[in-house]
This record gives sequence, C-alpha cells and structure tokens, in this order.
Amino acid sequence: MLEANRHPNITIMSLAEVKEITGYIGNFEVKVQKNPRYVYEETCTGCGQCTDVCPIYIPNYFDENFSARKCIDIAFAQAVPAIYDLDKEWCVECYACVDSCDVHCIDLSQEPEIVDLEVGTIIIATGWDIYQGDEYGYGKYENVVTQIQLERILSPNGPTLGHLKRPSDRKRPKNILFINCVGSRNEEHPWCSNVCCLLSVKNSKLIKSEYPDANIVVSYIDMRCAGKMYEEYYKRSREAGIMYINGKVGKLIEDPKTKNLVASMESIGTGGIVEFEADLVVLSSASLPSAGTDEIAQVLKLEKSPSGFLKEFHPRLDPIETKSPGIYICGSCQGQKAIDATVNHARGAAQAASIPMNKGEFVIELIRADPIDERCAKCYMCIETCPYSAISVNEAGQIEVDLISCRGCGMCAATCPSIAIELRYYRDYQFNAVIDSLFEA
Repeated sequence: MLEANRHPNITIMSLAEVKEITGYIGNFEVKVQKNPRYVYEETCTGCGQCTDVCPIYIPNYFDENFSARKCIDIAFAQAVPAIYDLDKEWCVECYACVDSCDVHCIDLSQEPEIVDLEVGTIIIATGWDIYQGDEYGYGKYENVVTQIQLERILSPNGPTLGHLKRPSDRKRPKNILFINCVGSRNEEHPWCSNVCCLLSVKNSKLIKSEYPDANIVVSYIDMRCAGKMYEEYYKRSREAGIMYINGKVGKLIEDPKTKNLVASMESIGTGGIVEFEADLVVLSSASLPSAGTDEIAQVLKLEKSPSGFLKEFHPRLDPIETKSPGIYICGSCQGQKAIDATVNHARGAAQAASIPMNKGEFVIELIRADPIDERCAKCYMCIETCPYSAISVNEAGQIEVDLISCRGCGMCAATCPSIAIELRYYRDYQFNAVIDSLFEA
C-alpha cells in the first residue's frame, strides 16, 4: 500500500464512494463522494496529539471490536494514507482535539464533497463480506468467534499481542472447536467459500505450534485443500495431533457458569454422536458478496451470478472482462478466491485495462443491432431481451442502440415479432442472396 501511495500516477481517495458512472470505454465520467474525515489530509502530520487528548474511547473495528481506540485516531498502524480520522457519531464535540492541533488541520464542520473524474477504464475490486448469522450462538455466546476475529487475536499487533485468549475471561482456551461451512453449502448459500478449510488448517496449526497441549477438533463436511502444497499442509496438521471429524455440529449449548460450550456432532466415520466441551468455538463462516459489490452493480447495471457475485463475460475464457467494454472485475467480487488466485486475477485485470489505454483507441466490429423505426410496434421486447442493456428509447420514442455496449449477439433480432431490428451484415436480404446463389450454382 505504501508503494502504491508513493507512486506519482496513483491517487488514493480514502473514505470515498462512487455515486454515478456514465459514458463508455475511454470516456467514463465518474462522480465520487468524498466523505469527511474532519481532518485536512494536506496538512495533517500524523503527530497524534489529537488522540492523546481525546477523552472518548470507542470500539476498534480493525480489531473486530475486541479492543478500544480513541474517537479520533488512525485506522491502524500501517494505514495508508497515514492520516487521522474522527468518528462523528461518537464525538461529544469537546474540541480538545481542535485545541491541541498545532497545524490547525481539524475541522468538525466538514461536509461530503463530490469529485468529478474522467477515466478510460474501470477495475472493480469490492471484495467480500463475512456471513454473520446466529448459527451456533454467534453474537449470543461470548466464546463463539469467527475466523476473522481469531486472526486478529493471533496477530502480533492484535488486541492480545498474538496470545490466544478467549473473550469472556481472557483466559487461554485449552479445548478448541473449529466448525467449517457455517452459512455456506446450504439452500440459502449453496456455494463453497473456497478458503474456509485452509483457514481452519492454518489457524489450528498456529495454535498447536504455540500451545502443544491444546486439544483441537475440526468439524467439517469435506476438506477441500486443492492447490500447491495445500494437501501436504493439511496432512502435517493431522500429524501434529489436530483431530478432524467428518460431520456437522447439530447442537451447541453454553454452560452459564464456565462459559464453556458443549457441542454435539455427528461423526460420519463412526456413525455415532460425538460430544465435545470446548473453551472456544471458531466458526469458518461463509463468504458473501460485499455491500459495495451490490452498490456498484446497481450503478453500472452489471449482471450478477445467482450467488450475488459480479458476473464475468465468460467464466472460463474471459473471467476478467464484463459485458460492458472497459469495465473489469478482479478478486472476490467475482467469487471467493484464495490470496494467490486473487493476486493473479488483479494482475490480469490491470493488464487488460492497460491494453486499450496504451493503444489510445478501442476498435469494435460493426456487427451491431440496427433498429427500423417504420416497422417497430413499440412492444420493447428487444429492451427486455438485451443482456448488455444496450437498447433504450430516446426522447422521440424511437428505439436507440448504443454501438459501444452492443455486442452483436442477435438476441433482439430473434425476439422482435415485427422484424424491426436487424444485425448489420446479417440482414434478411443478405441471407436471401446467399441462398439464391447456392441454388443457382
């Protein structure tokens, strides 16, 4: 991030969201709303005096709310840009931060600002959100956490400085249960989240390495560890003493005195019911399309797959480009991916976007839909049929085709009952001429 921030051709707009995008490849006009951080980025030196004097502590979202931060603070130690921001919802407006700032860069009256940009290509990388359902007492039982929360607990710069402690009493848990496929591979979310199995393997192995006496059980449906050296890593975790039970947890009950959790699970291997009392339960929750993915899909009118992730032009031959030329997707907004696949996808998207930018032009074939207004019955079936949203009605009430967005698939021509829209180079009289020449020969 630091390298990107220092690059002369890269501008990072933090605390910003895209509100509107119009135009086409090479000529996109983007309206971006910069939300106020109540600190001037140009003059803030990152000295931290405002944080020192701020009397308000709020939950630290970076630590998954396991620790506290000041109302005005930097997001995290390696944040880019390294500029402080103020959470106005928690601020009591005591103005202690304003008085302490030597460069006078704090302004509590800042308002959202609209920035207009002109760009040639767009890459969408809106990521994913974690499923937070109430299965297995999440949100109710203190010692039921997600893999993301466990990552922060095990992190050296996390709330416990990397030492494993359970939230209820800050004691080290000895019996730990991992539950895979929480909220995924069911009727609501039928897809596999791709990374959950390996997260369980990695984090259970980390815990076992630091605490060899830990008793760790992993409940799973299938262990999907496809990838280079992944299966070998899974084998090493089993050899380290981590127990993997093929079966789903049916019931999880908390002991109100000890805050321990008693899990009942079915073991496919033995055909019996296994009970395990855990000090800490870790949920490998499903990966969901992020809220930002839904918003940008509405702004750009992009298609989504049944799972809610953005739909690519072709799932195998062109997983980067979308139906709209000049708009590319990468990472988990297209579907959940591991880190290596995400990096490769991002590099591919960057390269694909740079090709038309370097050429300075975008060449299209003229095999495009051509409406004939004299025949049109104004049923607008072509508009409903077009998968690229390339057909619209102009102010005069006539059918209009966007030549850039149209891909010449011919679905509109096949649907039109009045034969009022045709494809260039594939018109009826051209086919008739070909057929006549075949008979003459």
